[in-house]
Amino acid sequence: MTSTIDPSRYVYEPGVSQVGDIDLDETVVYVNGVRYTEADAEADADEAERSQAAGLIPGGKSLSGGTRHSPAVRVVLSERTLAQVKERARQSHMSVSRYVRGVVERDLATR
Repeated sequence: MTSTIDPSRYVYEPGVSQVGDIDLDETVVYVNGVRYTEADAEADADEAERSQAAGLIPGGKSLSGGTRHSPAVRVVLSERTLAQVKERARQSHMSVSRYVRGVVERDLATR
């Protein structure tokens, strides 16, 4: 039987660790709108070790591949547009960065 984690049951307290092992093949966990499994956790741990050894700051996989930091772009939007982007990202269970990246990539793929 699978179950879904209720994030409201968890409260972060600095200096207090109450996290136990979770079997991600039994417990349904979504990260940025995608189901996260034991295999994903192992792959992320391996990548974090490689990135740390290469001098990258952990926080996400390099979109450039390997041990290089991904380039970043700054975009200026109106408050209204930003609010709409944030809402769409929230509805998609994604960060604003991942949502905007997807919009740009889809646009480029259709031209």
